[in-house]
Amino acid sequence: MPTGNTSYTKLITTTLQNLPAEVFDAVSTNNALLYMLQKRGNLKIMSGGRIFTHPIYYKQNTSFTSYAKLDTIATPLMDDITRAEYPIKIVAGSIVISLLEEAMNSGQREKLIDLVEETIMRARISMSEVLGDQVFNSGTAANDMDGLPFLVNSSPSTQTDVGGINPSTSGNDYWRNQIGTTADFSNSAATSFGKMSALVASCTFGRQGPRLVVTTKTLYSEYEALLTSNIRYVTTELSDAGFLHLAYQTMPVVFDDNCPANEMYFVDTDNLWLQVLARGNMEITEMQPSHDQLLRVALMYLFGNLTTGSRRTNGYQPWS
Repeated sequence: MPTGNTSYTKLITTTLQNLPAEVFDAVSTNNALLYMLQKRGNLKIMSGGRIFTHPIYYKQNTSFTSYAKLDTIATPLMDDITRAEYPIKIVAGSIVISLLEEAMNSGQREKLIDLVEETIMRARISMSEVLGDQVFNSGTAANDMDGLPFLVNSSPSTQTDVGGINPSTSGNDYWRNQIGTTADFSNSAATSFGKMSALVASCTFGRQGPRLVVTTKTLYSEYEALLTSNIRYVTTELSDAGFLHLAYQTMPVVFDDNCPANEMYFVDTDNLWLQVLARGNMEITEMQPSHDQLLRVALMYLFGNLTTGSRRTNGYQPWS
C-alpha cells in the first residue's frame, strides 16, 4: 500500500496553519533591580573615558565651629573631595543567522515572522538577562561587573578595595555600607520589622537613604504573610511594568530572581548607577559572512559597570 509523508495529511497539506506573529519570551526572569535603575534614570550613558567615577565629599571642613569675639578663625586648606573609580566591564554575545534559513524566511506569504528581527530581539532579551545576573554578582570574578553584593557587602569592613578606596582602613567607615542583625520572619512581626527599621535608620542621613528594598521570592512571601492584616496594594510604575511589590515605610519591596538566598538589600537608588559608554550601549556590529560556513554573524556588546558614590546609605540585612 503506497504511503505519503506521515507528517502531512490531506488537511495539513492543503490548509495554511494559523500561526501567531508573537514570539513569547520563556527566558526572562524577574530583573526588578535592573528595571528600577532604568526607571529611576540611573542608567547613566557616558560619552567616554578610561574608567567610571563618582566624586565623593568625604571629610567635614574642620574650620567650622563656635568662636569667641576675637578668636582667630582657622583657615585650613581642606582636602575633602575624592573619587571612587570603577573599571569598565564588557558584556557581549553573538548573533548568528543561517543563510539557508534566511532564504527560506523570505517571501510575502511564507514569512510570518521576520527571522533576522526576531533573532536580534532574542539577543537583546539574552543580553538583558545576563545584565540582570551581572548586577547581582559578588565582584570576585575578574571580568564580572561589581554587583550589588559587592557594593552592599555582608562584611564591608574586611574589604580592601571598592572603587579604589580601602574601606578597612581606620577612618574610612564612610565607605562602608550598613549591616543589620540577622532576622527571622518566623519570629513576631514586631521583632522582624524592628530589625528592618533599625537598619533603615542607620542608612539614613538627612534626606539621603534607601529608596528600594530588594530580596528573594521566599523572603518576599514571608514578609507578605506578616502583613496579611494590614496589607496594602498600590499602583506605581512597578505595577505598570508588571512587577509584584509591597511596601515598607515609603519604599517598594520587590523580589529579584537573581538575589542570593536569605538576603535583603536596602538600596539607595539615587546613588547606585549602571554606567554605560555611549558607544557600547547594546551596540551591534555589522553582519559579516562566515569564512567557512553559510552563516552571517554579528556581535552585540555593552561596556559598563554598576557603581556607587555613597555606600553608607545602603544596607545589607541577613535572614536565617
